[in-house]
Amino acid sequence: MTGSLGGLPAHPLLVHIPVVLLPLAAILAIVMLFRPAWLRTFGWFVVGLSGIGFLGAIFAASTGEELEDTRRAAGETISATLRDHAEEGDAVQLYAGIFFVLMLAWVLFAWWRRRAGEERATAVARKPKVVATVLASLAILAGAMTTVSVTITGHNGAKSVWEGDK
Repeated sequence: MTGSLGGLPAHPLLVHIPVVLLPLAAILAIVMLFRPAWLRTFGWFVVGLSGIGFLGAIFAASTGEELEDTRRAAGETISATLRDHAEEGDAVQLYAGIFFVLMLAWVLFAWWRRRAGEERATAVARKPKVVATVLASLAILAGAMTTVSVTITGHNGAKSVWEGDK
C-alpha cells in the first residue's frame, strides 16, 4: 500500500473509513435488534458497512505503520502516545474483524432461517431463536467493543498530533 495519496500522507485520510463506518454499523445493528424487520431490509447493508470498515482499519493501520517508519527514518523520536496509538490500531483491526464475522453470521443465519422455514430451521438448529439471539448479542457486543476501540485509538492519534507528541 502506498503511504501517500495526492502527495499527502494516506493514514490521516484513510482512518476516516473505520472511524465513520464501524460505529455506524454498530448503531444500525442495535436498531435491527429492536426492529427485527429491519434485519431483512438492512442486514446485508450493515454487513457491507462492517466489512468496508474492517478493510478500512487494515488500510489505516498499514499506512500508519508506513508513516511511523518514515518518521523514524527521518530521525524523529516516536512518542509513547504514538506507540500506544499504533498498538491500539492493531486492536481495532482485530475487533473490526470479529464484528464483521459476527454480523455476517447473524445476517446469514437470519437469511437461511427465512428461506428454510421455521420447521426446517428447528430440525437443523434445534433452537433457532436461541441461535439468532446469541448471534445478535455477540454481534452487538463486538460492535460496541469495536466502537470503543476506534474511539480510544482515534483519540490517542489526534492527541499525538495536536499536542505535539508529548
